[in-house]
Parts: sequence; C-alpha cells; structure tokens
Amino acid sequence: MLEREEMLCYSLGVAMRRVSKLYADALADHDITPPQLFVLSCLQEQDGRRVRDLADNVCLDSSSLTGLLDRTEKLGLLERRPDPEDRRALRIHLTEAGRERVATLAPVIEELTERVHGEFFEGYSREQVELFLKMLRQAQEVMA
Repeated sequence: MLEREEMLCYSLGVAMRRVSKLYADALADHDITPPQLFVLSCLQEQDGRRVRDLADNVCLDSSSLTGLLDRTEKLGLLERRPDPEDRRALRIHLTEAGRERVATLAPVIEELTERVHGEFFEGYSREQVELFLKMLRQAQEVMA
C-alpha cells in the first residue's frame, strides 16, 4: 500500500491548503477572498461572461458560484445583467468598484506571488519551477 506522502492527492492537497492560507491571510486586509479574486480576474480578462462559462473558468459548480457571486455582488464589485442573446441567461460584469479593486490588488498579488514562489519553490532552479508549473497547467487541461 502507498504511503500517504506518495499519493498525489495528499501532496497536492497539503500544498494547496498552505498556499491558499497565504493568499487568504494576505487578502483578508482587502476584504476579499481568493475565490472572489479569481472571479474578478476572469472578468478582468473578459468582462460579461456567462455564468456557466465563468464557472468553468474558476472550476466551480454552478451552485457554489452562485453563492460566491451573491457575496461579491453585495460588495458592489460585480453585477448580473440579462444576456441580450438569451433572455434566460445572465452575464456577469465588473462594476467600476470591481475594476478599481482589481487594480488596487495588482501590486498585492504581485508581492504575494513572489512570496509564495520564494517559499514554495525555495531550493529549486528556475527550470524546475517552470517545468512544475507547465505540468500543473497540462494536468488542468487533461483533467477538465
């Protein structure tokens, strides 16, 4: 039987929880959670996404995304609008406050990314880090 440290699920889970805690702690001062940041980032890349497309982009099921959108909308960072192409669907848009929040958070995220990379990848070469990140992105595509 495999030891738990040999199980990919265990190792990725531990690493993910540690990185998530760093992000959550850093973002708490800015009244935003990591999942809210991911949604805002997706909308910054392409505003007006359909709910199901946004759910796919942030890897959440529709019911989890609905609650996240509710909380983020209450903060005034995004808004739901009817889809002009499909009256049954909604599109999600950044508000001006949402755009400002993303801009304000840019240096925080840059510093946080450097910190996480420094702590998480300490002792690894740039090539090893790039390979690891490439493998994670590939796994995301294969497992989608």
